[in-house]
Amino acid sequence: MPARFALLGTKQTNIADVARSVGDALDRTLILRESSYRGGEYFFNRDSDGTELSVEQNVRDEEGQYVEPEYSYYRVLVYVNYGNSAIERKVADIPGLHFLRIETV
Repeated sequence: MPARFALLGTKQTNIADVARSVGDALDRTLILRESSYRGGEYFFNRDSDGTELSVEQNVRDEEGQYVEPEYSYYRVLVYVNYGNSAIERKVADIPGLHFLRIETV
């Protein structure tokens, strides 16, 4: 079965608010974590089916490039990895979130 990777973005700047909205839409809690690789604080959840949700800031790296340079105008990114279209639709229905890309590998 192919794996799905979806990216959504919002111009909203508060990742905690976005994480709460994603969690509410899917009836789960995203946990605050920290990683210099992900630009500091981010929120994460992995369910029993293996779907991973991550809410992160679209920060600049050491060279000044955004994590997602083609979407630099989106301040907060939501990654839905190993998900399905039903989960992606629920997240996309959150006001202010926009689908940026979906990949199937």
